[in-house]
Amino acid sequence: MALDSNIDTFKSMMSRRTGMAKSNRYAVFINLPLIATSPSTLLTNLISGNRNPMQLFNDPRDIGMMAEIAALPGRTIQTAEYQTNMKARKMPQGYIADDITITFLLTGDMYIKNAMEQWQSRLIDTSRKVAKYKKDGVSDIMIQTLNQQNNPSYTVKLKNAFPVSISQVDLGNTNENTISRLSVTFAYDDWTQDNLSGALLGAGQRLIEKFF
Repeated sequence: MALDSNIDTFKSMMSRRTGMAKSNRYAVFINLPLIATSPSTLLTNLISGNRNPMQLFNDPRDIGMMAEIAALPGRTIQTAEYQTNMKARKMPQGYIADDITITFLLTGDMYIKNAMEQWQSRLIDTSRKVAKYKKDGVSDIMIQTLNQQNNPSYTVKLKNAFPVSISQVDLGNTNENTISRLSVTFAYDDWTQDNLSGALLGAGQRLIEKFF
């Protein structure tokens, strides 16, 4: 039986709950090393005419602005069947947090692609075929949903994340007006809801934007 409600009750509820959540209002923060580029990438940029000294540094805002598609992670409880009195019951046994994929827009200097490949190289040295320590190549990722005032309404932290898969970048003669994109899949140890850190991060972001 449906609850007795009308449009005014619905509007009151929506006002109390700050409206509907909009999927295009979000922010992504990835804590990468301060130095952004390798010597070979720097030389390539210089030869191509990119002599801006700021290319040497990672600005978290750059990655956030280029994140075209993101996702809030889910969680699945693992169960085992337990039978009693002829009735099978599911018993919680553990949980799984699936990998997430973030799609980035690519700039002309291939900043995001270079950054993600360098991140992977901190875990696997493909030239020497050597696996490195995981602790030296992981970083936390924060994903936020934002309200109409651009304040965080929900924040998750992906703990010890790292890129397990970097997609190919499609090229083509008919793609003259098409922006290149890169999809990166991240694995992580676990995720937690962290609204306090999200609020502090959002406040810091707004303070930085006032001066830079």
